[in-house]
Formats: sequence, structure tokens, C-alpha cells
Amino acid sequence: MEIWKDPSVLIFYLIVILLFIIVFTFLFFLLHQKSLKKILDTELKRSKAEILHQKNIVKISVDAQEEERKRIARIIHDDIGNRIHILSVWLNNPEAWQSERAKDIILKQLPALSEATRTVSHALYPVDVEHIGLIATLEEMAVNVSASLNVQLVISHFYHTPPLAMEIQIYRIIQEFLNNVLKHAQASQMQIHLRSTEQYLAILLADNGKGFKLTEVKKGMGLHNIEARIQVIQAAFKWKSTEGKGSQLLILISKQ
Repeated sequence: MEIWKDPSVLIFYLIVILLFIIVFTFLFFLLHQKSLKKILDTELKRSKAEILHQKNIVKISVDAQEEERKRIARIIHDDIGNRIHILSVWLNNPEAWQSERAKDIILKQLPALSEATRTVSHALYPVDVEHIGLIATLEEMAVNVSASLNVQLVISHFYHTPPLAMEIQIYRIIQEFLNNVLKHAQASQMQIHLRSTEQYLAILLADNGKGFKLTEVKKGMGLHNIEARIQVIQAAFKWKSTEGKGSQLLILISKQ
């Protein structure tokens, strides 16, 4: 074609093509920058949310530890301290402690003192979980509260024992749930289900108490403590509760 023989025309078209490429590149770069900025903004928001979430977990954990310290302090002061004082009064009176009444008081105080000491020790670290395992410790716990609550322990044949550190956290979660049931649920029965799958260790805790509104789950310190412990082991969980029909807590601990 004659038109392509004219160098000026060829240069013109080359310039047009070059300008088109430049404009296209600029637009692509601009869109890419916007897309990248959107991704970065999303990640920043997610990071801030995760940081806030982690701070919240730390705060809840600290609050839970503080409550536990207060509980231990009350046991030491109100229970152990008082019993030691009673014993010291009788033992410092040689004439009095030789009587049958004194012996009877001392014999009653010693087992109670031993039990209170064991309660403090268990609050600091559940030694039984390490010595006899989680299942046996839960069975013992069920016996200890049997006068107030019927606790049914259901262990699947597919249950596999997790590492000790995980067992201790699981025990703490179940213990906290049990304490809430005893204090607030007005329940007569509680069930503990443990089951292992290929992907998860599943724990189902349920009671037949008065239940609660799910919108108020976050208000109770006991429920805060439970959720904080669950989040520490990075498990998924779901509450289910109906007023007058009890409550359930499903926990899924990933094996990966």
C-alpha cells in the first residue's frame, strides 16, 4: 500500500501505538495500585482486628488469673487460716486439748484442712491430670460433686489421649464449665462427651439447667474464662442455649 511508503505516516501510527501502550500501561498500573492498596487496607484492618482480638484474649486471661488468685487467697485466708487458728488455740491449751471434746474438734479439723490444702494445690496445678490422666481425673471430679450434680462422662471408643499440656487446658475448660453449672444453672445433670476424629478432638459439654440468652454470653466472667482458655488452644467453639432447656458448648480442637 502506498500509504505505508510514507515514513511520516508510519511514524504517526507508531507514535499512536506507543501512546496507546503507555496509556494502557498507566491504567493497568493505576488499577493494580488501587487493587494492591485495597488488599493492604484489608490486611491492615485484619491485622488491627487480630491485634485487638489478641489484646482482648490477654485481658480476659489476666482477669481470669486475677479471679483465680482471689479465689485461692480466700481459701487460704477463710478456710485454711481459720482452721489453723482453731487448732492452735486448742493445742496451746494443754489442759483443754487433752479432753475428748478437743480431740474430736482436732480430728474433724485435720481432714478439712487437708482437703482445703488439696483444693489450693489443685487450683494452682491439676496434678491428678499428670498422674492419672484426664479421664480418671474427670471421673473423680464427677464423684466429688455427685451430691449436688449428676455428671455423666461419655468417652467415645475413638478417643485418643492428647498431649499433657492439652489435657490440662481441656480439664480447666471443663472445670470452669462445671463451676458455672453449679453456681448458676440450677441443673441436676451435666454431660461430658469426648470424641476423636481424623481432624478434630471434639468436646461437648451440656447441662439441663435454666439456660441463658446467647446475647448475654459475654457478660459473665465464668464464660469469659472458658472462652479465653478455648482461644489459648486455638480451638473452634459454639454455644447453644435455650432458656429453660439448658445449655451446650461444642469445642473442636484441630489435630493439625
